[in-house]
Amino acid sequence: MESHNYWGESQTTLWGLGCVNIVDVVTRVDAERIYQHVLRLEGVRHPVDSPQKLNEAADYIHSEFEKCGLTVTEHEFKIEGLDDTFRNIEGAIGHEESPELLVTSHYDTYPAAPGADDNASAVAVMLEAARVLAQEKDARNIRFISFSLEEPNPAYQLRLRKIAQSLGLMDDRHRFTTMHAQKMLKQLRILRRQAIDAGKENGEALSEARSQLEGQMTESERKYAQEMEEILPGKYFCLGSASWVENALRSGKKVLGVINMDLVGYTSDKQHSQAYPKMLDPKMFQTYHVNDLTVGNFILIVGKADSGKLIKSFCAQSKLDSIDLPYACLQVPFDYEMIARRMWDLLRADHAPFWRAGIPAICLTDSAEFRFPYYHTPADTSDKLDFDFAAKICKATIATAIDLMTS
Repeated sequence: MESHNYWGESQTTLWGLGCVNIVDVVTRVDAERIYQHVLRLEGVRHPVDSPQKLNEAADYIHSEFEKCGLTVTEHEFKIEGLDDTFRNIEGAIGHEESPELLVTSHYDTYPAAPGADDNASAVAVMLEAARVLAQEKDARNIRFISFSLEEPNPAYQLRLRKIAQSLGLMDDRHRFTTMHAQKMLKQLRILRRQAIDAGKENGEALSEARSQLEGQMTESERKYAQEMEEILPGKYFCLGSASWVENALRSGKKVLGVINMDLVGYTSDKQHSQAYPKMLDPKMFQTYHVNDLTVGNFILIVGKADSGKLIKSFCAQSKLDSIDLPYACLQVPFDYEMIARRMWDLLRADHAPFWRAGIPAICLTDSAEFRFPYYHTPADTSDKLDFDFAAKICKATIATAIDLMTS
């Protein structure tokens, strides 16, 4: 069935046996609650550098779901190279046996990054959406999930640190011991990225970058770069969501669609504050209330060819007078394999495993390093964020959930 769309003043819909006025529901969104969630979560939440903080974040999300009255479960998983057990935290409204809409985020951080935008902002929006929707007595079949290990594979990072230390390239604080090593490894990352932008796969890109720098490297640096290539894991990002999807497929779980949020808190009104991956032309995006696509004051919505219903609904809800969320929307007209070969940047968040499995999903994002100058740095802190913007994203997510689950 086609989803209902609310382009004008028609903002009331049926949900179960009751009647839901979307305006009344979204006005309950509280930006202060979103802010307080970010304050509570802010801090390095990394499985190697700060496992206690990672687990504290999981416990906090679990507790907040329980406060909302959701049915709370945990999906546990392990990864090769580490003995730890990791947790995806889930809170459900409705009956598990029915097809569900998923609203997702991730709660781990990059090493040394406090992760206010990446990704406490999305966890906070998800928690507030859960609180508001849980108050609707006729709400049904919505599952909120916060994944662990969205960031690069921690077992790989740990092995690289040990290799670098054994070669004398890194000290016990994970700093390169010489300026030359720091410059060479930075250049390696740049050249690797350029190769990926040109369509090379991760391993091939790393090999090409290493060969370009080999003559400039010391013996230890060459050995380190070679080891990087040799131990590169098959799964690098999104380990938690990939494990969840694999388990869902095995158990026959039915997922109607996914609204994934990854960095949803940063805006800028400065000229040229918004950039794009090389493989994307801003002209590819459909927009609402965006006067200049080089000014980063809107949310990016990205979906695949099969995500049309999700995209159509989220865009429609964003245009409601009670929400009015500026957006730039891209529906990629390619299958997963083509995207993986030519548009790698579009697969760097937890919607990617769902795309790979053929499950409709959209990603909401402020676009990470293409807008946010503090991405993956110690400066990713709450004072940088726009909480009124985050509240609008929360409202649009709630309205979309209501729309899709009443279709």
